[in-house]
Amino acid sequence: MAVVRSLLASLVAASCLLGASLVAHAADCSGRFAAGYRVLRLDSGRQVAVWYPTAAEEKRLARSPNGFAARVARDAPPASCPRVPLVLFSHGWGGCALQSIALTEELARHGYVVAAPDHADATCAIGADEVNLGRMRIDKSFLDPASWNDRSEIGRLHDLRAVIRRVAADPQLARIADTARIGAAGHSLGGYAAIGMAGGWPAWKTPEVKAVLALSPYVLPFMVHGTLARLQVPVMYQGAALDFGMTTSLEGPQGAYAASAPPKFFVKLDGGTHFEWTNLLCAGTPDVAACLRARPNAALIGLYATAFFDRFLKGKPGELLSSPGSGLRAYRFEMR
Repeated sequence: MAVVRSLLASLVAASCLLGASLVAHAADCSGRFAAGYRVLRLDSGRQVAVWYPTAAEEKRLARSPNGFAARVARDAPPASCPRVPLVLFSHGWGGCALQSIALTEELARHGYVVAAPDHADATCAIGADEVNLGRMRIDKSFLDPASWNDRSEIGRLHDLRAVIRRVAADPQLARIADTARIGAAGHSLGGYAAIGMAGGWPAWKTPEVKAVLALSPYVLPFMVHGTLARLQVPVMYQGAALDFGMTTSLEGPQGAYAASAPPKFFVKLDGGTHFEWTNLLCAGTPDVAACLRARPNAALIGLYATAFFDRFLKGKPGELLSSPGSGLRAYRFEMR
């Protein structure tokens, strides 16, 4: 826990130095920024939440019922710096674009443009207060992964590719978002979509996707069809000790990690359920900064995600990925 406390202390110190670092790092978008935020709309009518680095001042948005709130610079201009990688975020089944802001906001503060659409099954749509459980539909049963194929949940692929085009066409975001250097991230069913885009389904292969962050992903269809070995981009799987439904499929000699080609990484959080990557983890804290201080797993999720994308989207060396994984239940990696 001493290492975790040290990491958390570093996060707090970075937040305190934010104002000074904005100017110092404006030339190359390294270091730490404020998180800009805006909402785009796809031709389909679906909304997309976008976070990005900015030099503007963050302000707290309306609180959610559990007291947790976003703290962003709404509709602020992007930072003046060279283009940075685009990270696509696909939410879990019945989740929504705003379900994991401790990760999406923080990635923006570390120099990424992050775009998350509300998929067809989103129950907590952007800008809506009500929860609509009637949207929770699925193409195939989760309990019958052999019946899944490259047509299953293909709507998510269409959404994510439309997001790439929409960001590239936006006058402000096009100046900063590198849509040829993309990370695909997703939670649960969103992890399925991210892996599919990396070649889990060959027909879904999206060449611009250079790295995949799969957070407690639904991987059984790819395992049944034996396609994980075809992934040609680095992948980081994250699981949790009490996530019995998904993490168990990542582990062991027959698990997704073993079946995937390197570079590959497996982060297993100490404790935590399938919802450890959602805003539920931050319930009772006022904002992301407070959540990172109070919830060690929230800090670890972001630290490893950022280190992974820094390595494979920005080419930045770092020691964390080759460390013993202090503070985690388990950590495995294979570079080549």
